[in-house]
Amino acid sequence: MSAEPRAGRQRALGLRTTLSMTPTWAVVAGLFLLPTLFLLVASFATYDYDTGRLSWGFTLENYAGLFRSSTFVAFGNSILLSMTATVACVVIGYPIAYAISLTRGAVQNLLLLAVIVPFWTAFVVRVYAWITLLGTNDVVPTLLTATGLFPADLDLNYTPFAVFIGLVYCYLPLAILPIYAVLEQRDRNLVAAAQDLGYSPAKAFFRITFPMSLSGVGVAALLVGVPSLGEYTIPTVLGGGKTLMVGNLITNAFSVTGNYAAGSTIAVLLLVAIVVAYLIPTTIRAIRRALSRSGSRS
Repeated sequence: MSAEPRAGRQRALGLRTTLSMTPTWAVVAGLFLLPTLFLLVASFATYDYDTGRLSWGFTLENYAGLFRSSTFVAFGNSILLSMTATVACVVIGYPIAYAISLTRGAVQNLLLLAVIVPFWTAFVVRVYAWITLLGTNDVVPTLLTATGLFPADLDLNYTPFAVFIGLVYCYLPLAILPIYAVLEQRDRNLVAAAQDLGYSPAKAFFRITFPMSLSGVGVAALLVGVPSLGEYTIPTVLGGGKTLMVGNLITNAFSVTGNYAAGSTIAVLLLVAIVVAYLIPTTIRAIRRALSRSGSRS
């Protein structure tokens, strides 16, 4: 077979592949790239408070305006609450995912259904339900007061702790499912072999099972950390507007003042923070792999 017909078929196959992917690229560009590009361009525009319109151009005034106390407070609250909620979701979700992975048949399906069922209820309704659980003499304060460590008139509504509880409750299923998916696919024979060689169940778990599930933990951290960082509904409802987060700043800029330039600037800064947070562990892993390769060659 000559090289020219083979090359022609390869070009035709490449062209068909490109054409088949064009709708996907168009959707990605229309739904993700173009809105992000608009935010980036609008962040350099100037907002005219008299006319309520944007003057397109290039200015850094919006980014200079980020150096306000409210911006630092909002980002500080968002980072702290999202990080603590992410850790809590992983710590709580891992044992649940592990327990589900150990079951089989109808029991496993029932447990997975229990994790998924909250998604069948509207997000806002689930958040508002916690108001009736965190107020004075309600379920959660009553249980905490019974320990003797908290006052009898404890009211957790409209506090950062209420926002934390809301974040953990709403995003916990997003931590359980990816960890379960990884644990379900693990080779159980490795654990059995390790125990035959004298490993205790705990040692086999920490030396074999847990390292194999770290990819699921990483996905769980992303699925919880990224949306909770820009969360708006939970701090508004459970925080009562007293716990300022980045989502509140963006919403106020777009909906209240109509300053699209300021809102776009904050959104771009949030996007950069998320990308940096994602790249840090990826970069660390790449450096470790490079160092291990260089060490093995030497």
